[in-house]
Amino acid sequence: MKINKQDLLNLKTLLEDGKITQKKFKNKTIVDGLKQNGSVKKARQTASVRHITILKPENVFLFLKQQGLNITSIDGIDSYINDIFDKKPSRDIIQKQTSNTKVKRSPSLKGLYVSSLENLDIKIDDEVITISPTNGVGIFLFHTQKIEVFEDTIIVGVENYQVVWFAQKYAKFFQDKKVLFVSITPYMLEWIQNIKNEYIHFGDYDLAGVNIYLNKVLPRLKCSKRYSMFIPKNIEYLIKKYGDFKLHKKQLVYINIQSSDTNIQNLIKTIKHYKKGLEQEGLYLLD
Repeated sequence: MKINKQDLLNLKTLLEDGKITQKKFKNKTIVDGLKQNGSVKKARQTASVRHITILKPENVFLFLKQQGLNITSIDGIDSYINDIFDKKPSRDIIQKQTSNTKVKRSPSLKGLYVSSLENLDIKIDDEVITISPTNGVGIFLFHTQKIEVFEDTIIVGVENYQVVWFAQKYAKFFQDKKVLFVSITPYMLEWIQNIKNEYIHFGDYDLAGVNIYLNKVLPRLKCSKRYSMFIPKNIEYLIKKYGDFKLHKKQLVYINIQSSDTNIQNLIKTIKHYKKGLEQEGLYLLD
């Protein structure tokens, strides 16, 4: 789907004002896509004017991601317009703004990017602080700090920091669990080498996502007494119905990946059978 400068300006208006007239979008498939993924809903209509109103702002950015655009905020829309439309873009800028989702998973800052589902105590430099859940907000902890979690806290590693921002969307998967969402960064992989806490990998359901867990995360869990990859019980149905062929096609380099874990091996077989992959962010659309 082609998204032009005016389309992005319209999306910015929608996010800022909470509504917009449908006729502003010349490409009607954009409106259809926003409706299908739960970003917007129909507002009160008149004989001549039809509005759509914002329902889930975060889904707008998910929609843009699905179109291959690395835009995660309103400021990001302005940046994209400036880089791509308002000046001649270099190859590096184009790659930055439209890179593969696996490349843009985590912030480059050295530290931990975290959030929680409820008020959660952790230790920073031996001082107890409370992380409070706020929709759309994550907390960055610098590597220069001593970061400790209490033994009953479960570490949930995620591949995309948007999951950290909107962790509440995934609360139904972690009911009755005391969890700390942590974005997977190079520093996070260093940090988990020393934790004894239970670890749950909440990644993408594609070959690259499985590879991250098996070959990047698992070797680091030297002290953890319990670890697993979260796999929904209905994962076969979800991949079959909502999976992406293109995602799978880009990841054939991992086609021979295997696991001794029965659940993960079954996931690999399902991915290969349907030749599809499903990104974790899409799970909260499936209410």
